[in-house]
Amino acid sequence: MDPTLIEKHSRQLLKVMPATSNCMSRLTRLDRQWTMATMTGKINCSRIAQTLIDFIIKTQENFSGLKQNLIEILIKENTNKVVQEISAVAQVVIDILKRNLFERTADVGFLATDDDLVRFLSNPERTSHDTSIIEDRLREYRDKYTVYNEIVILDTAGRVCAHLDQNNRISASRDPLISKTFKAKDYVETYRASDLAPDAGEILIYSQAIKSPDTGENLGILCLIFDFAGEMAGVFENLSDFSNDTILIVLDERGNAIASSDTGTIPTGKRLDMNLDEDFQIISINETPYLSKTVKTKGYQGFFGLPWYGHVLKKMETAFSGSNDKSFDAEAIRGKAHFSGRLTQVEESSENVLSDLELVVQNGEIMAAKKCIEPNPVEQMEGRALPHILNEIKKIGDQVQSVFQHSTDELLQLVTASRLHDTQFLARLAIDIMDRNLYERANDCRWWALTSDFKTILAKPTIEDADRDRMCKILGYINSLYTVYTNLFIYDRSGKILACSNPSEYNKEGRILNAGYVSEALRITDSQLYCVSDFIKTDLYATDGQNRYTYIYNASITDHEDSSRVLGGIGIVFDSEPEFKAMLGDVLPQDGQGRIIEGAEGMFVEPGGKLISATNPERKPGENITIDPDFTQLKNGESAVKLVEEDGSLYAVGCAHSAGYREYKRDGSYKNDVLCMVRVRI
Repeated sequence: MDPTLIEKHSRQLLKVMPATSNCMSRLTRLDRQWTMATMTGKINCSRIAQTLIDFIIKTQENFSGLKQNLIEILIKENTNKVVQEISAVAQVVIDILKRNLFERTADVGFLATDDDLVRFLSNPERTSHDTSIIEDRLREYRDKYTVYNEIVILDTAGRVCAHLDQNNRISASRDPLISKTFKAKDYVETYRASDLAPDAGEILIYSQAIKSPDTGENLGILCLIFDFAGEMAGVFENLSDFSNDTILIVLDERGNAIASSDTGTIPTGKRLDMNLDEDFQIISINETPYLSKTVKTKGYQGFFGLPWYGHVLKKMETAFSGSNDKSFDAEAIRGKAHFSGRLTQVEESSENVLSDLELVVQNGEIMAAKKCIEPNPVEQMEGRALPHILNEIKKIGDQVQSVFQHSTDELLQLVTASRLHDTQFLARLAIDIMDRNLYERANDCRWWALTSDFKTILAKPTIEDADRDRMCKILGYINSLYTVYTNLFIYDRSGKILACSNPSEYNKEGRILNAGYVSEALRITDSQLYCVSDFIKTDLYATDGQNRYTYIYNASITDHEDSSRVLGGIGIVFDSEPEFKAMLGDVLPQDGQGRIIEGAEGMFVEPGGKLISATNPERKPGENITIDPDFTQLKNGESAVKLVEEDGSLYAVGCAHSAGYREYKRDGSYKNDVLCMVRVRI
């Protein structure tokens, strides 16, 4: 945290920090009382105790310096706590969105090569019946990937050949994205108003040219219109539990709000100040001051997309008014918390000054006792007055020390409560990222199972080498777009693997799979259903001959004409080790070099204790770990946090139970209970 920035805004910050402001008022009042007591001593005892009074004045000056240090630390630590919270939320807002949009770039790349779409656009004599068939196919796609409002297919002249939203009355488009897409190497990402959805305002479109596989000639364009408003509403709702005085926003490159959790205060289109180089800003909106923070996306697998930013506004009048949790033992935190050293340094200094003051008082009392028996009546009088003055100064010193102690205790408790809150938030965030990611896996296997070439080939009485090569080529292309898989494979009704996407897995072809997930997939006749293996150790996910643990998502491949006739299935092997570790690593607190801070770790684990993934390299997938009973009792969507002591240090341990995403793990077709636990040293 930049100290000059805090110093610049210190007066404004102090006004909205009730506890710190109260501490300053009490210390200022005691300082005045100390001055009055010292002045009384100067007047009544200067002949016998001038040196003593000079030392008391010097001690008061030391306390005044410590008072200033304490107030500065209280302002800094309170500000740092709030800025860390809003920075984390701003990062979550933009990074969760970018993770989702990365999947869209793969979607449009794959669907633009779909054989049915290619044949549809290649047919110069297509009929309304052909259009109806292709729209049914697009509808089935949207039913699986429920993140799209509209899908539009254009020919090379911009005429609409097929689309889904019947309320969207479009017949042609003159949008410049058409020429841009034809010139592009792959997809184009566009966010603005478009005649593709003239009544929708600004929309997010992923477009890619549909080309002839034989000649490379442009046949048309596929446009996927993303449900941006729905996605952001879900993101904002998931984050709403953690604050009711915060506005979450996505800004474009000009600083215009394109999504807002509070459109009444920050409507879309409103321009906000961005300053990516400062820890925070203070801005005024409708005469209400807010702490403001803007962050860049960290990207996902090299994808950054359009230049958008996460932005958070937090009302200053309530940002620092959270109540402390008095159940925390401040003394235990003081001795064991990693952060406590910098907070108690001033307190310890005040104790040293007070110790010196007590010694002065003791010496003064001895001096006074001697002067009381002196023959000089003036010195006798001053000797009798001195103990009262010293006693008053000692009482003031004790009260000052009490204020220091109380303020430090409050700050220790406040920061600890904040760490617990943050850790619970991180656990909920990580499990949400996991659910969102695996939701896409369930979509992928169901859609790829509908590939026409797979259906045609599997329906043949004999599958030739050329057929196998064709399936491998399609699977390989898909895998090149969807890089979260180590292999995709097709199997027939007997469970025999016929084709793989990964050349290093070709040796698996011809093998018959007897796993339960295969037999389950071969019983599925509904194209909306899928099945997933348990988290299993398998040679289908092996490295250097060592089997590893993963999930394998499956869907049945059915006959073109008779969907009740199952021809085989598709299995997709999720690259669980790096993907799950990346999800956990993305949410854990990091230092300035992007390294996970010491003492922080995360894990995904089944409620029964089977480990799925951990950032701690000493823990391995598949091992059993002990879970706190309070965590195993959590229901779907619930979370909890605890303060635990381990090896003389204190840790916040947060746990969240998966809740699913959209219809995934919510519609009853698939149950997969997973806990995320995050531990952070405090």
